[in-house]
Amino acid sequence: MKGRLSVAVTVAVFVALLIGSAHAEAKKETGKKEYVGSETCKKCHKIQYESWKETYHSKMVRKPSEGILKAVVEKWATDGATPGPVTGNVTGKPFKMEDVVYVIGSNWKQRYLVKDDTTGGYQFLDKQFNRMSGKWEKYGNKNDWDTMCATCHTTGYRLTAYDPANPKAQKAEWSELNIGCETCHGPGAMHVKSKSKKDIWNFAGKSFDEKSLVCGYCHIRVENELYKSAQGNPREDLPAPKIGDSYKPSDDWRKWYPEHVVIPGVQSEDKIDADYAGDLKGLFVTDNAAKAIGVYSAGKHHQEYQELLQSAHYKKGAAGCIDCHSPHATKKEARKDPKKTCAGCHDASYTFEKYMPGTGKTADNLFLRTHTFVKENADRKGGPTASGQPEYNKK
Repeated sequence: MKGRLSVAVTVAVFVALLIGSAHAEAKKETGKKEYVGSETCKKCHKIQYESWKETYHSKMVRKPSEGILKAVVEKWATDGATPGPVTGNVTGKPFKMEDVVYVIGSNWKQRYLVKDDTTGGYQFLDKQFNRMSGKWEKYGNKNDWDTMCATCHTTGYRLTAYDPANPKAQKAEWSELNIGCETCHGPGAMHVKSKSKKDIWNFAGKSFDEKSLVCGYCHIRVENELYKSAQGNPREDLPAPKIGDSYKPSDDWRKWYPEHVVIPGVQSEDKIDADYAGDLKGLFVTDNAAKAIGVYSAGKHHQEYQELLQSAHYKKGAAGCIDCHSPHATKKEARKDPKKTCAGCHDASYTFEKYMPGTGKTADNLFLRTHTFVKENADRKGGPTASGQPEYNKK
């Protein structure tokens, strides 16, 4: 916990004020009509849409019939050594493969959601499938997905009801599963009606910081003391501060409720090399090599923004997220291949394998590449990373 003065009292008062002013809005499902969905965007932006459909942004959350891995179906009972998932992490009740409502992910690993009948939300099963090893691994997240992860796995996520004294009763909704067009461009209803570029958020013309901040909203690890999961634990995401509102790409989420959220490397008081507990434990690699240069690569996944902030790329304004990555193609430009972008600024000795070893653990013996880009990374032995294209089960 952050340990700031009167945090608990302040949190309760703050949330109570939000609830008092927002219940009427929540009942009206304010904001739902703001979002039109990626299928609507497709009508005028076919190239962008079709190239986005090829990305993992569009494939984060799917029904089993659309996205469960073929190997998972074959090994559901056992991978030959380890039994597959059998119980819900929150309720401890038994479940079968037919009970799975959604599958989460597919490139690195895959997790499985079933209903939590105690809250009406979704809970994880007790195992995840490692696509690289083809093995089942323990997975212990004992929080409802829709009150811990859905903010970044959906588009237009909003809390519609929240009582700090009874987080189990909170309600949430979203406009679309997965990271759709409006996640990065904002709600599109006005734009669809007016056809004006002024009525949609675009990266063109935005500052270097503004553009990176959009990606940073989800590619980050935090501990949220203001909002709790349905099970009463600090959340690992950042719901909008006003009940009934959704995150917009124009929002500076760093200023939302800074006294109630721990964001190492972003909030000045939350030192990046501090010894944290809970989900933030092991946040960064803090070995002697890292301490010597004062730059810390991720020890866990989805921390790219916190790594980027430490890099010369960011500090000099030389390169941000969309300089190496693109969520979709445009009429003028194909989607970038991040493996080839180093050559645009550096000589052939600069390769992503050399300067971006895998340090952020995402599954057993499987690591995401660091985004600190320091020379010292060339001497750091990184772990294996995922490669290849997963094979989905087609029913």
